[in-house]
Amino acid sequence: MKTKKERIFYYDFLRAFAIIAVIICHVDYFFGPLTSTTQIIVQMTFHDIGRIGVPIFLMISGALLLNREYPDLSQFLKKRFVRIIYPFIFWIILILAQIYYYGGNPTYLWKVFIGEPSITWYFWVLIGIYLFLPILNSFVKEYGEKGLKYFLAIWFSIIILQTFNVYPLWTNLDLSYFAGYVGYPVLGYYLENKEFKLNNEKICILGVITLLISLSCFVYLNYINSTAIHSIYQNIPIVFMGLGLFISIKYADKLNKFKAIKDNFIGKSIISLSICSYGMYFSHVIVTKFLSYYNPHSNLMFPLMFIMIIFLSWLMPYILSKIPYVRTFSGI
Repeated sequence: MKTKKERIFYYDFLRAFAIIAVIICHVDYFFGPLTSTTQIIVQMTFHDIGRIGVPIFLMISGALLLNREYPDLSQFLKKRFVRIIYPFIFWIILILAQIYYYGGNPTYLWKVFIGEPSITWYFWVLIGIYLFLPILNSFVKEYGEKGLKYFLAIWFSIIILQTFNVYPLWTNLDLSYFAGYVGYPVLGYYLENKEFKLNNEKICILGVITLLISLSCFVYLNYINSTAIHSIYQNIPIVFMGLGLFISIKYADKLNKFKAIKDNFIGKSIISLSICSYGMYFSHVIVTKFLSYYNPHSNLMFPLMFIMIIFLSWLMPYILSKIPYVRTFSGI
């Protein structure tokens, strides 16, 4: 008989935060008119916090899936793809139907499907990550920590170049296998398994400081020049924001900072958001599109609108997961 796998709370916390962060990136237009510098900075900070979501999702994937035994490659790919493809097909049909209802033309619908003007781009990133993951897994198992440092050193060098829009340095210097989103799963696995010399409290504080400093830099650079940073999810501040959040939450859990909430309503809500996160990734597109027609354009009303969007985005996949034969497509 199979035993129920014990959940790791800080993964659930990070995953719940990540889906809320993703939603943040797509709802900040519900703010009212920005009439002061303070309001502009608050809105930009709110939006830039949302950028942490995608890196955190990918880092969790690496922490969970790398350095594992996968004796059957076809079974690994089948298991991974079934979990993401079936929900994608289900939700993309609903998303495209809604867009078509509101006047979307076939060309625009195709672009939404392939992820050009919409959040569906993340699905195609996942496809690429999962195709490459068995190769990364073998690399990590073979070379261990030294291999991780080697990979991350090259990846981070490319991130620096991409931050300032100077990658590639030369056309024929092709480092494509190290570039892009694939570094986040490797970073997540490294941070999950790295033994630091500092004690847990100091690492936790260091993570918080790293997060706050990198977020401040990101907001400042966007404020002075919205085009100053290239590659939205592949730049220095975003990498350190993800790194800072990951280690601060991990070590806060080690210090039992979440003990008081794990078994109450807050903890259960965090776990439920985590479980529903993939379905929410798609459902919030439908919810925000619908509510955009009832946008009060009020800064005072924004918190209520934001909470409503999160709740409805969670409710849709949650209800679908309770319907027989539909759970597979719900994203849960």
